[in-house]
Amino acid sequence: MKTTTHIALVLLLTLIWSAGCNRPASEGPSINDLFGVFEVIDSLQLTNVSPDFSSGESVGFSCKFSKPVEWNLLITGLESGSRKTFEAFSSELFAEQIVWYGNCDDVPFFLEETCEVRLSVEGEEEEYVAALQVAGVKTYSGIEVATFDVGLPDGALVWHQDGGNMTFELAQENALQGNQCFKMGGRVNWDWSLGYIDIPIDLNDVNASAEDFFLNVGVFGGMDDQFATDQYVNILLSESNAPFNDNVNNNAADIFGTGSEVYKHQIRPVDWEGWRYFAIPYSEFEVKSEGGNNVREPSEIRGIRLGLQACPFNSGNCPDNGNIEAQADVDYIMFTVGLPLLEQE
Repeated sequence: MKTTTHIALVLLLTLIWSAGCNRPASEGPSINDLFGVFEVIDSLQLTNVSPDFSSGESVGFSCKFSKPVEWNLLITGLESGSRKTFEAFSSELFAEQIVWYGNCDDVPFFLEETCEVRLSVEGEEEEYVAALQVAGVKTYSGIEVATFDVGLPDGALVWHQDGGNMTFELAQENALQGNQCFKMGGRVNWDWSLGYIDIPIDLNDVNASAEDFFLNVGVFGGMDDQFATDQYVNILLSESNAPFNDNVNNNAADIFGTGSEVYKHQIRPVDWEGWRYFAIPYSEFEVKSEGGNNVREPSEIRGIRLGLQACPFNSGNCPDNGNIEAQADVDYIMFTVGLPLLEQE
């Protein structure tokens, strides 16, 4: 009996020991990751301090820490104020992974300018700073609808109400890109619609789904904090085969009329100062007029309308709009396939 008991005890201890040996080496964060002292092992480095983004150059960033941390890398244009950010939780930035191609998180766009590079770590006071000089700005690719730098697009039509201080015209002040934008503004107390611009489009060669086809447009919200109540940019895209303008007296494109296949999207409300840039997939446009098959087909788009609307004073709903002028300028209107314009590498 003693021998049998002894053998059983040995087997039990062997099993316990074996189970301990088969445990994973680690079941969670290491002690160093949790409580280790933070240090910079390799300082912040840039692969290119004078990138010419216009020729396809880029900048890679590297740095190594003693443990994984939440870090944020911010690039700021000292003249434009443009910003590009990278952030992650890791112990190292690899130059082949953290790469800047000259794009920005939002407008304004970067210029040929000096940029500050600032690396910060959550919970640490010290920041790590470098500088670079943009030798050439990034060239974005896409299907141009309107940049307004050389005037209105060919065949464009402009209409507006006879309200107060109407400005549906080209303007050189505060352009988003280049030297001109299209200014939309004024005061119309009796109707929602103030005015619009219609632009013909030929997208026959486009081969993309509605989900992968983006309308990119910059919208300017004014220079002060006084905005008309419920002012917005109304965007229409038409797939109608009707003539673009069959009624010159109306100065508006017939392809947006009742019975045409038209889709709409509203940037609403416009209640911010300065420029913002929007990328809207065609799949998010709603049906406005059921004149076709209600299938959004980018290659069938024949025109775009960008209009300014605001709640009218005489409607009784917006008593504060009696003496306020609505404003929402537009610029740098582009279609892109696959990605929004600002996400291009």
